[in-house]
Amino acid sequence: MNSKMDDLESKSVAIIGGGVIGMSTAFHLAEKGVGKITVIDKGYIGGGSSLQAAGIVTSLEWNETAIRARLKTLDNFERFSQILEGYSFHQVGCLNLSSEEDYITDKDLRDLQIRLGAKVEVLQGEQLTDRFSDVIANHNEYGVLDLRGGYSEPHRYVPALQKKIKDMGVQIREYEEVVGFDLEGSQVKGIVTRSSVTEKETKEKFDVVICAVNAWINHLLSLVDFQIPMKNFIHERFVTKPFEAKLNLPAINDRVVEGYIRPTEDNRLLVGTDAHNPENFLMPNQQFTVDQLSPDSRALPFLQERFKSRVPIIEDAVWDYHTVGLISITRDATPVIGPVPGISGLFVGSNFHSGGFAYNPVAGQLIAEHVVDGETSIDSKRYLPERFKGFDTESYLQNNFTIEGMKFKRH
Repeated sequence: MNSKMDDLESKSVAIIGGGVIGMSTAFHLAEKGVGKITVIDKGYIGGGSSLQAAGIVTSLEWNETAIRARLKTLDNFERFSQILEGYSFHQVGCLNLSSEEDYITDKDLRDLQIRLGAKVEVLQGEQLTDRFSDVIANHNEYGVLDLRGGYSEPHRYVPALQKKIKDMGVQIREYEEVVGFDLEGSQVKGIVTRSSVTEKETKEKFDVVICAVNAWINHLLSLVDFQIPMKNFIHERFVTKPFEAKLNLPAINDRVVEGYIRPTEDNRLLVGTDAHNPENFLMPNQQFTVDQLSPDSRALPFLQERFKSRVPIIEDAVWDYHTVGLISITRDATPVIGPVPGISGLFVGSNFHSGGFAYNPVAGQLIAEHVVDGETSIDSKRYLPERFKGFDTESYLQNNFTIEGMKFKRH
């Protein structure tokens, strides 16, 4: 447990990374009364993977910690719908669709989800089509519908959250890269930044520094001789032009099709997967920007073929645009949230698999609790960076993996 922060109004916190994790952290710190909060990004706000996200949100996760965290996420998104100008959380439901075999296997997990507070409804085969006319399912396929789930539109959420934290007094600085930490022994005292405009370097004092840069996290942590065993994978999403008839389907995570699909607020379909080309998804640990990424040529044909039997209207779709982001995965497919071991005053929030957007409200809450309270409102020990102490991270980072070869259950 960390010590509790005193005299909040006089404390200064630097948040490195202007995506949804960094901004959510700023929001929760400001709510707790921290006096000086600065969000710094080497590009523009949301310019990493945040604006590329699918935006699907559900509490139907794979372990108790994740379920509790996602239930808090739903609480936050529902609240944000009320307090963020221009943003709405579309609670159309989120459907986890699986085969009968997987449905039976997951009974204990489903019971846990319900016991912890998830609001679900089970639909089988034709019941799914009766409820959602654009969805087709076989009689031996089951859908577990998270009634509180749904989706957010990142292009609405990011600017709305940015405006909110600015109104709360948070300072936002774009096009500045953090190139060093100011350390006194094992205590962080501040950061060194470099302007991408003037290339001038500046040393600044901060009481606490939070690293929220996800795919780029090891580039920062290498400055304090700590690394996370992780890999970055490219992930594409494709969006149709609007349909004339009103779509009738929830957000769907489909384990049979191996992809996801959701409607958009302007009556389009958004689809994505990581199953079509796992061997070529690996990104090296190097400096790069999302703008340099491009979709694999096999992705869209794969998605069209897989989803035409699930959502038949997709065969008539006219495709409009795509987004390309990154999935950042640790060796245990679990987020990293908490203090960096051995360095007082340095915290991290990163590696959210494909669920960074869905995690962001609760991730920011947990990081703020670590910083201010010295403990979190849920048991989040499994997220702590210290779990990697003693692990041969250097060898792990040197090895190449495919998504399939990493042998973990996807979120």
